[in-house]
Amino acid sequence: MTKRTLSFLLPLLGSVALPVAAQQTQNRDGSGTLNLSEMVVSATRTQESIASIPGSVQVIDNQQIRQQSTAGRRVSDILGQLVPGLAPSTGGMSNFGQTLRGRSLLVLIDGVSQNATRDNFRQLNSISPESIERIEVVSGASSIYGAGASGGIVNIITKRNQGDELAFSSKAGITTANNLRADGFAYETFQSASAKAGALDGYLSAALTQRNDQFDGDGKRIAQDTSQGSNMDTDTYDLQARVGYELDSERKLGLSLQDYKDKQDTRYTKDPKSPGEAIAVKGLSLGDQPSTHNQAINLTYSDTDFFKQSLQVESSWRRSDALFFPDLRRGKAGVSNNNSVQDVYGLRAAVESQMPAIGAASGHLVWGADYDHELSRQRGDQYLVDGLSYRKSGTTFELGPDLVTTTRAVFGQLSYELGDWTVRGGVRKTWIESEVSDSIAYGEIVQTGRWSTLPGGTLEYGDTLYNLGVVYRLSDAQEMFTNFSQGFSLPDIQRYLRDVSSTFDINQLNAQALKVNSYELGWRGDWDEWKSQATVYQNTSDVTQFYDASERVLRLINQKERVRGVEADLSYRPSESWTTGATYAWAKGETQQGNKWIDLPATRVSPAKTTVFAQYNPDRYSIRVQAMHLADYKAAFNDKNGRRIEGYTMFDVMGSTQLPVGRLEAGIYNVANRHYQTLFSQANARAPFAHAQGRTFGMSYAVNW
Repeated sequence: MTKRTLSFLLPLLGSVALPVAAQQTQNRDGSGTLNLSEMVVSATRTQESIASIPGSVQVIDNQQIRQQSTAGRRVSDILGQLVPGLAPSTGGMSNFGQTLRGRSLLVLIDGVSQNATRDNFRQLNSISPESIERIEVVSGASSIYGAGASGGIVNIITKRNQGDELAFSSKAGITTANNLRADGFAYETFQSASAKAGALDGYLSAALTQRNDQFDGDGKRIAQDTSQGSNMDTDTYDLQARVGYELDSERKLGLSLQDYKDKQDTRYTKDPKSPGEAIAVKGLSLGDQPSTHNQAINLTYSDTDFFKQSLQVESSWRRSDALFFPDLRRGKAGVSNNNSVQDVYGLRAAVESQMPAIGAASGHLVWGADYDHELSRQRGDQYLVDGLSYRKSGTTFELGPDLVTTTRAVFGQLSYELGDWTVRGGVRKTWIESEVSDSIAYGEIVQTGRWSTLPGGTLEYGDTLYNLGVVYRLSDAQEMFTNFSQGFSLPDIQRYLRDVSSTFDINQLNAQALKVNSYELGWRGDWDEWKSQATVYQNTSDVTQFYDASERVLRLINQKERVRGVEADLSYRPSESWTTGATYAWAKGETQQGNKWIDLPATRVSPAKTTVFAQYNPDRYSIRVQAMHLADYKAAFNDKNGRRIEGYTMFDVMGSTQLPVGRLEAGIYNVANRHYQTLFSQANARAPFAHAQGRTFGMSYAVNW
């Protein structure tokens, strides 16, 4: 990190951010195994125990996050390892192809959506792991928070004041490649301060990470992925601040701010003339390199005695700014980068009301309304390319028209409990309006070189979504559940219109919500030594995205898709010190073309994933050994609908020990130094293909004071 960068960052530590409160229950061994009494907020927008939720819920606590995150690691790396139904990490800036149960996932930070109509696939990598208290994962389609959760929800809950009058936390870490080269080190520092005085409390933190070169299992420098963005030679900072003020015992105000930036600055890229395997070459000259810059402001008000009800109101603003590498020549438009910016303002209100008893059954209703206003812009600067030298020509393109999308929704979620039964159902009605601006048709520039106006217009669409689920407690330690839920994603209108000519009529888009029906049957158990859960599911949709090559436009067409799968999680704790466990996830995704079902590519459906771990955790230290195996996948390749995937197995060893002052943590990743390509690289990257990181060593020291 340069002195100039640090001098810019330090004043920003005075900025101020606000979390949704959740009860935090940590397991004695910190292994993150199932705890039916644990309280979560993500499944219902109010605090509920896992035992009352008819669906698959996983909580990744702070100890697990800390254990998995040595210097340079990202949230997508942690979730790809620990969440059964989530595809493995890409190993770079992007979470493209990291689907949940074969569908898109909705990423929240303290309950605020990080998704937008234009998906930049940077949501999972828009916060430092050190800023996170816990992560709640709800698998399966959901309409609770609106668009994006057709595969599930990942709610990242940030750290906050824990009632301390004054407390500090510090951490410094380093990671190195197997060859111990100085240019392959990554560095990380973290500092937080927390204070409380009377009715006022505050939390402030800064996480800084510098990644340098990365090397594969053969010790060769990894060439960067120019399509989605790589990790090497990136500087990252994450600044968080939160202030809370208790008006009285029932009412509280909160304000939170985040400023996150991830920017690459490298002289290396991949040799464009190398066939097959990517080779890193030095000499890149490019001023504006791939980056992510997110800023957010959240203001919340809560009242636990609002006319004998509980009220939560939240107003939020965020900006997402993603810049991509100028890696493709597009016809007569030449080479340009891609800068996608979204400004989103949101207002949400939820009320929890106790319902009248029906006989011996007691219930409550969560109801409210949501409003979102999003402005999405996408531009591309044209470059003149001379070998590895990129120089701006002075021409800027509109890569699709500016888009203003307004979303309004009302919802209600009703739950009743009677003895061993819990029944939960709900409905959400959404209205969506997209104002498409007049623009210069980029697709016509690509084809003919002419600059012509693409007329805009207004698109209106929406949907009504339902969910119904039942939990039956077989005993105090185990239960079964079944659930039907619907979720949807917004059509990427800006992307649809990027390649069209000026004569295209936007009303031909057939714009509509991409609705998914999800069916799930599951069981979970929590005994003293054993904890387990298992789920079978299927999700279906009648509409899919299709690229019409003749008209050069991405369309929504009536084409059925289905994803079926199994997920299982088992852990065994034979003593206070030992825990071992495993997870398994298998899915089969298909789309119907004509009268034939063909398999979906690995960018949509992850190959079967198995993880195992063993952890020894006496009083003052812990050691964890873990492995992840990704199976081969060739079904989509056989159907000429995707690439062949060669599976791989990864081993990691991690440990920590309490020192007289502070805590020392260490990890070895890819212990076997395997030479392989990530799932993303095999399924989607452009040739030539880069290999993944080889063996890496990480160590950090942390102290709370």
